[in-house]
Amino acid sequence: MSLASQVNTFVFDMDGTLLNDEHEISPLTLRALQELKARGATLIIATGRHYRDIHAYLTQLGGGIAAITANGAMIHNAQGELISREVLPLAVNQALLPLAEQFDVHLNMYTDSEWLVTAPCESMLSAHEQSQFFYRQLPLQQLLATPALKILFYGEHEKLQRVKAQILQLPPLPIHLTFSDDYYLEAMPQNISKGHSLTKLMNLLNLPLANAMAFGDGFNDVEMFSTVAHPVVMRNASEKLKQLFPNAQHAQPNNEDGVATFLYEHIL
Repeated sequence: MSLASQVNTFVFDMDGTLLNDEHEISPLTLRALQELKARGATLIIATGRHYRDIHAYLTQLGGGIAAITANGAMIHNAQGELISREVLPLAVNQALLPLAEQFDVHLNMYTDSEWLVTAPCESMLSAHEQSQFFYRQLPLQQLLATPALKILFYGEHEKLQRVKAQILQLPPLPIHLTFSDDYYLEAMPQNISKGHSLTKLMNLLNLPLANAMAFGDGFNDVEMFSTVAHPVVMRNASEKLKQLFPNAQHAQPNNEDGVATFLYEHIL
């Protein structure tokens, strides 16, 4: 049985996967996804980005695509309706937010509608030029009292490792902690991940995970890869991630139209 006949649901991470290094959907990738839609396939976006941050991309793709955002804390159906949302308890804010200053990393928070920070960070903005979804700066005291979909620490990997080690030494918190890449350490509500939310969404859509293929490149894709029958790891992913899924197929790097090339070679 051909791979094309086994798969009818395609799940895509955004940064480092569907998007090139300029954070754009290339013309070839756009064409490939439009061809999938024309064949009646189900397309799902699964990203660490906020839902507002991917709206421009969904529009570019022609809409009709369900989205798992904030690493699973939000799920929207193909009509853009919110069907699931989870937030961190405020006690987590109290425990985690002060660590940013302690370890000299940049603090970010996603709420239902905003990206909030305590200090500006110009290097983070380029990835959001197309979406025009930018942060708003607020004092730490206000963030402590603000419910968050997820908390992000941005900085040098060595510093983030120290943040993670400190968090693991705290009394147990109801969080799921992951690196999306070397520069982002992210905390979501407990048991929330792309994989958890994909399972929930697929059940709601009455679609079998056995017929799902997922593309990704980061450690926030681990649960998603473990959930689907057909994981595809981008070649720009870390060797450690590739080793976790030795039987996964590989796609060329994101900056070489890896997703589109794989789809044309194996599916379209």
